[in-house]
Amino acid sequence: MDRHAVHYRRHVIIPLASVAARGYAASVFVTGPSGRRKAFGILGYFSSEEEAIEYATSCAKARIEGNPMPGLPRKLSAMRHWFLRHGMRRQTGLSAANPWD
Repeated sequence: MDRHAVHYRRHVIIPLASVAARGYAASVFVTGPSGRRKAFGILGYFSSEEEAIEYATSCAKARIEGNPMPGLPRKLSAMRHWFLRHGMRRQTGLSAANPWD
């Protein structure tokens, strides 16, 4: 059993944090009371394994309860998410290129 496995409302949640070029990719497996397992693909990218595990667990709990999936944390701003999705790192200083040019 995975060290992050969580038992929640007769379901077993196994969150995963895979290392990717964009950070840690959060995904999750949920096994229902009948033994049927469902996998959720990449839910988002995070700067740490703990953040990815926490987010994947909260997404699984929301799905079990029939609630909408939670949004990405606010600290992953739209600009930062754009840079991470395109494999770029923000440059700093006067010589930094403007990404809008």
